[in-house]
Formats: sequence, structure tokens, C-alpha cells
Amino acid sequence: MLYGRLVGVLLFVSLLVSFHQVEVVQARDKSGVLKASQLIGMKVEGTDGKTLGDIKDLVVDPDDGSIDYAVLDFGGLAGIGDKYFAVPWQTLQFAHDKKKLLIDLTKKELKDAPGFDKKNWPDLSGRQQVLTIYQYYDIPMPEGKTPDR
Repeated sequence: MLYGRLVGVLLFVSLLVSFHQVEVVQARDKSGVLKASQLIGMKVEGTDGKTLGDIKDLVVDPDDGSIDYAVLDFGGLAGIGDKYFAVPWQTLQFAHDKKKLLIDLTKKELKDAPGFDKKNWPDLSGRQQVLTIYQYYDIPMPEGKTPDR
């Protein structure tokens, strides 16, 4: 009988601890900060309402810590034949539900954007590459950001 009560108490305590851990995790997720792990893998939707791809990586400026580009994976099938695009961070907006990113492009427009092979990244700080990307997306370069070369 004592053994049965002890098992019951242990089960109850275990459930309380589990419940408490879940609450702590949820509280952290509601903190208002944006984690890179939430962005990587996030879907990107174009102006035509179609999914263009998902974020594979973020390119961070080592001098000031700002995000310069989100790397968008587009096209292909099961990772074969896909292409990466360095999309300037300021071209992306969060959807109201914060579960996807929106960009003012269609699939056709993205196909014409400057992209690169996922196994052969360009120098995203190189002068010509930076100018090409910002000109394509028709946005001004952020203040204080000048290409290295």
C-alpha cells in the first residue's frame, strides 16, 4: 500500500515538473525576440500568393551585427536543381501571423534575380555583387554600407 502511494506521488510530481518545463519554454518563445532558428526554414511568399521557397541562411555583417541578406532557396525538386538567392533583408516583411515572410516579387521575377549555386557562394561583400543585388531589388543600400571592393 505504501509502495502504491509512493508511485502515485512520484507520478504526480513528474507531471508537475513536465508541465512547468513546458510553461517555461512557451514563455521564452513569447519573449518578443526573433531567433535565427525561427527564421531559418521559414517560408517566403511572393506577391502572387505563391510560396517562393524558404530561408536557408542569414548573412550577418561582422562589423555591426545587422542582417544583410536572407538566403532564399528556390526551385528544384528535393534539393536537386535549386538555386540560392541573397535577398536584402529590408525587402522582406513578416506576415501578420509571423509564420512566413513576404516579398514584393513573383516567381517569374525571382527566376530572373541574381542567384548562385548552393555549393559555390559568391563574395557577398564584393562591390559588384552588392551593387548587382541592390540594383535588381531596386532598393537603396543601407546607410553606412559600402561594398569592400
